[in-house]
Amino acid sequence: MLARAGFIQKFVGPEPPVGVSRQNIKVRIQRCVGNQHLVMWRGPCSTHRQARKLIWGPSLATKTGLLSFDRTQSRVVAGLLTGHNTLRRYLYITGLCNNPTCRKCGTEEETSVHILCECESWLHSDMHIWIPSFWTLRIL
Repeated sequence: MLARAGFIQKFVGPEPPVGVSRQNIKVRIQRCVGNQHLVMWRGPCSTHRQARKLIWGPSLATKTGLLSFDRTQSRVVAGLLTGHNTLRRYLYITGLCNNPTCRKCGTEEETSVHILCECESWLHSDMHIWIPSFWTLRIL
């Protein structure tokens, strides 16, 4: 009886009279923030030069994979993605090495991108001693 009486009466209050669920609001906010993050990640002003070459953008699968690593694996992967590792370019920048070129090919700076993606000499060597392949495959 009360439901019928409420249905007959005219709605009084802010429009629209149909409620929006919290889950709907949460999903829309997450989508908006995700889109903004993607625009910033791919934008020309992004400062993550090396990480952008190894990761295309935000991914739940990548996030899950990275969070499954133990502490040692996380340190290695973070070093590879950010360039803060024991490769020659970073050691040269920090003043711990006097030569930033690749120790295998000697043509380019020894960075994570060079070692993982570009250097032919590392492809034919025992790279698994330096960087276990399952770590790099989960990133890329």
